[in-house]
Amino acid sequence: MWFKNIHMFLNTAPLSIDTEKLQEQLNEQRFQPCKSIETYRLGWVFPAAKSGQLLHVSNKKILLCLRRQEKVIPAAVVNEILKERVEELEMKDHRKLGRKEKLNIKEDILTEMTPRAFAKSSYTWGYIDLANQWVVVDAASSKKAEEFLDLLRRTIGSLPVIPLNTEVTPATLMTHWLNDISSRPAGLALNGQCVLRSDLDEGSVVRVKQKELDSEDVQAHLQSGKQVTAMAVDWQERVQCTLNEDLSIKRLRFGDDLLTEAQDSYADEDPMTRLDADFTLMTLELQRFLHELIGWLGGIHNSAKAGEKANQKDAEEA
Repeated sequence: MWFKNIHMFLNTAPLSIDTEKLQEQLNEQRFQPCKSIETYRLGWVFPAAKSGQLLHVSNKKILLCLRRQEKVIPAAVVNEILKERVEELEMKDHRKLGRKEKLNIKEDILTEMTPRAFAKSSYTWGYIDLANQWVVVDAASSKKAEEFLDLLRRTIGSLPVIPLNTEVTPATLMTHWLNDISSRPAGLALNGQCVLRSDLDEGSVVRVKQKELDSEDVQAHLQSGKQVTAMAVDWQERVQCTLNEDLSIKRLRFGDDLLTEAQDSYADEDPMTRLDADFTLMTLELQRFLHELIGWLGGIHNSAKAGEKANQKDAEEA
């Protein structure tokens, strides 16, 4: 359950949730397997096996798990059948088929193959933090994160959130860290990996791996005008991750001390006990780290604050 990626969203209006009502709403969007003609399906599943509930609550944080099931239809197989059918029709009609005709044939092939296709599942975890008024999604891409938010929005009826935006851009801050050792916060170490890109030359991207970032050749890239767009960092030996220019966090790992603390907190293998311990410790650690990160970036951008105030005013007038 330990998250590996972070996409963070801020509530633009105060969010209050009745967990009993939420459980009922989640049941209405509970996962059901794909029907024969469906290409995919989304729905909520139990965060812990045999828990009987589609949510788990700890310290005003609500954990949810989305399951996506989709039919697997190999593109190579579709293209092979398409080629055969196109060739057959072109020989029969003595003419070349147009693009639209080929697309229609491809759609027919997909419709025929879907009921017989294998289905595979993937899972996306996320939690609503009512104390901090944000939503955190464990997704490797923004598309997956938005899929989680879209289903949550359909489930509860409204979810006014926006991606985290700060006063200082991550690229500006990371470039400053790399350029000036004294600017790096206490407890933060650079982990020998970064990506540098030039805004002037779109093809000019340098990926640095397992290297001393304060070396002359890396510094030369900064002097040529490149900015850091991704950087591996280690915070107090408790959180290691790669921070990206869009404020997403990837390759998230938690320190051995924290993982040991989690394991020591449950004496048995009961799934609910493990889930509660892991979720509680992980979210508390993430809360500390994310607050630090937002502080380093100058705080939340004024546009987000203005949106929150406007929504609060609308709610009061209503």
